[in-house]
Amino acid sequence: MKNILKIYKRDLKKIFTNSMAIILAVGIAVLPSLYAWFNIYANWDPYGPASTGNMKVAVVINDEGYEYKGVEINVGDQIKSNLKGNNVIDWQFVSKERAMNGIKAGDYYAGIEIPKGFSKSLTSIMTKNFKQPKITYYANEKKNAIATKITDKVVQTVQTEVNESFVTTVVNLVNKLLGTVIEEGKKDGTNIFQNLQNQIDSAKSAVKSIEKTIDGFEGVMEVAQDLNKTLSKTDLSSVLGDTQNVVNNTQDAIKVAESSVDVVTSSVGDVLTSSSKKLENSANNLKKINNVTTEKSQAEIKSVLAECVQARKELQAIVPTLENVNNSLPKPLSAVKALVKILKTADSRLGGVENELNKMLQGDTSKKVNDVANKLSEVSKTLDSSLSTYESDIKPSLDNTIDSLLDVLFDVSNLLTTIENQSPQLNALVKSLNGSISAGDDLLTSLHALISNCATQLDNLSKKLNGLSDSELVNALVNLSEGNSDELGKFIACPVTVNTEKVYGLDNYGSAMAPFYSTLALWVGAIILVALIKPKVSNKKEIGKIKPREEYFGRSLIFLTISLIQGLIICLGDLYFLKIQCYHPLKFIFAGLCASFVFTFFIYSLVAAWGDIGKAVAVIMLVVQLGGCGGTFPIDVTPAFFRAINPYLPYTFVIDAFRECVCGTYGNNYWICLAKLFVYFFIGLFIGTLFRYMFRKPMRFFEKKIEETGLF
Repeated sequence: MKNILKIYKRDLKKIFTNSMAIILAVGIAVLPSLYAWFNIYANWDPYGPASTGNMKVAVVINDEGYEYKGVEINVGDQIKSNLKGNNVIDWQFVSKERAMNGIKAGDYYAGIEIPKGFSKSLTSIMTKNFKQPKITYYANEKKNAIATKITDKVVQTVQTEVNESFVTTVVNLVNKLLGTVIEEGKKDGTNIFQNLQNQIDSAKSAVKSIEKTIDGFEGVMEVAQDLNKTLSKTDLSSVLGDTQNVVNNTQDAIKVAESSVDVVTSSVGDVLTSSSKKLENSANNLKKINNVTTEKSQAEIKSVLAECVQARKELQAIVPTLENVNNSLPKPLSAVKALVKILKTADSRLGGVENELNKMLQGDTSKKVNDVANKLSEVSKTLDSSLSTYESDIKPSLDNTIDSLLDVLFDVSNLLTTIENQSPQLNALVKSLNGSISAGDDLLTSLHALISNCATQLDNLSKKLNGLSDSELVNALVNLSEGNSDELGKFIACPVTVNTEKVYGLDNYGSAMAPFYSTLALWVGAIILVALIKPKVSNKKEIGKIKPREEYFGRSLIFLTISLIQGLIICLGDLYFLKIQCYHPLKFIFAGLCASFVFTFFIYSLVAAWGDIGKAVAVIMLVVQLGGCGGTFPIDVTPAFFRAINPYLPYTFVIDAFRECVCGTYGNNYWICLAKLFVYFFIGLFIGTLFRYMFRKPMRFFEKKIEETGLF
C-alpha cells in the first residue's frame, strides 16, 4: 500500500513541478468537456422554428383558381397566404424553373409544386368524372439526410391544410345549396322537411280537387249519356213543356227558404240575448241570498233553477239548428263550428250549476251561493261574448252564403226559362253531342287513372319524407349545414385532435442529447488519458522495489484523479454553462463522476494488460457503443445486432442514469443503472490483475516485434 501511495505522490509531484506537464494535464482535463459542450450546443434546438426557419424550401404555385356554383375557389392563393404566415420554414415563392435549378444546386432543401387546375381538380369530386389532385414534392436528399425528414413533415402539414381547405369548400357548397331552403323554413317557423311536406300536402290537395272535378265530370257524363238516350227518343220541346211551372215553383221555394233562414239566424241572436240577461239576473239574485235554508231563499233558488233549465232548453234547441244549417252549406263555416263548441260548453256548465242548485234545495249547505252565482255570471258573459261574435261575424257570413245559394237558385230559374225559349236549338245540339259524349267518357276514364296514379306517388313520397325527417343521420346533416362552415370543414378534415401531455418532458433538444454527448465525452476523455499518459511506471528505483500489482494500482490513481476532474468539469459545464434541464443536479454530477471513474479504470486496465491492443479495444468499443447505446435513435429502430448488445454496454447504463437526472427519476432506476455500470469496474479489475499476469509474456513479445519495425 505504501508503494502505491508513493507512486501516486511522485506522479502528482512531477506534474506540479513541470509547467509543460501542468499545461498538458489541464488540456487533458478540459478537452473532453469541449467535445461534449460543442455537440450539445449544436443540437440545442434544431427542430424549433428559430432553427428550421433558416431552411429554404421552394414553393411553385401555378393554380389559377376555379368558380363552382357561384363559389370562388383558389386553393393556391390560400396555400400561399397560409405559408406566408408560417415561420417554421423559409418559404421561397419562385417559378418552377428557378425551383428545380435551386434544388439541384443545393440552394433549397426541397420544393413543393401546386400544379395548374389544382382547384378545379378538387371540385371535380362534385361530378361523375372526378380527378384526385396531386401536390408534387421535390426532396434534395444529397444536401442533408436529416433535412429531408424535416421537410417531409412540413409537406404533410401543407397537405393537411389543403385537405382542410377542400372540406371547408365542400361544406360551403352544401350550406349554399341547403341554406336557402333552411332559411325560408326559418321564416315560416318550419324546417326543411316541414316545408317539403307542406308542398307535398298542397300538391295532394290539388290532385284531390282535380280528382273530385273529374268525378263530377264523370257524373255529368253519366247524366249526359242518360239524357242523350232519353233525348234521342223524345222531342225536347215536349220535355220542356212544363218548364214554366217549374220556374214558378222554384221562385216560390226561394221566397220560403229566404224567410226561413232569416227566422233561424234571428232566433239564434234572440236566444243568446235573452239567455245571457236571464242568467246574469239569476246570478245577481243568488248573490243576495245569505241563508239557503230560509223559505224565501229556497224559492229564489227554485226560480234560478227554472231559468237555468229554460236557458239549457233554448241552447239545446239552437245548437242542432246551427249545425244543420252549417253542414248544409257547400263549405261549412269554421266560425259556426267554434260557436257551436262554445254553446255546448256553456250548456255543460249550466248542467253543473243545475246539479249544485238541486243539492242546495235538498239541504246541502257545502256549496257556496256566491260560487254558483259566479259560475252563472261566467256563463252569461260567455253567451254575451258569443252574441257579439255571432252578430258581427257569423250572422253576416251565414246571410252572405245563403244569399249566394239563393242567387244560384234564381240563376237556375232564369236558366230554365232560357232553356224553354231555346228548345229548337237544343234539339240540334243534342244530336251533335251524341258522338262527343262517347269520346269524352273515354278521355275522362284515362285522366282519372292518371290522376289516381299521381296521388299514389305523392302518398309514397310523403311516407319517404316522413322517414327522412325522423332519421337522426339526416337531421344531423341539416344541423351541421346550419353551423359555421369553416369550423365544420376543419372538424371533418381532422375530426380528432391530439392533446399531448408530456411525461418526463424536456425544454429543448440539447437537454435531451446531453446524456449521450456527456457520456461520449467521458469515454473519449479516458481514451485521451491512456493515449497521453503511460500506464507503466518509469524509474522504479526512485521508489524502491515494487511489485506489478503495486505498479498497476499506483499508476491508476493518477488516471482516476484526472478522470474525476474531467467528469466534474463536463457535468458542471452542462448544468451551469449550457444550463441544460436537470431535476437532480447533484445526482447528475455523481453519475458523471462514477462514469468517469469506471470508464477510465476499465480502459486503463485494458491498456495495462494488453498495451496498444487494449487501446484498439477501447476505440472499437467506442465505435460499437455509438450505434448500440440508443443515445440518438431509439434502440428499437436499430439493426438486430445493436439491439442484442444494448443491455450490456456501459454507455447504456450511464445514459439512462443521466436521463433519470435530466427528466426525473422513476423508482430506483438511477441506482440500478449505476450498479450495473460498476460491473465494468470489476471486469476492469479482473483484466488488470489476472489477465495482465496471464498475457505478460505474449505482450512483451508483441511489443518487442512492434518496436523492431520502427514505425509504432
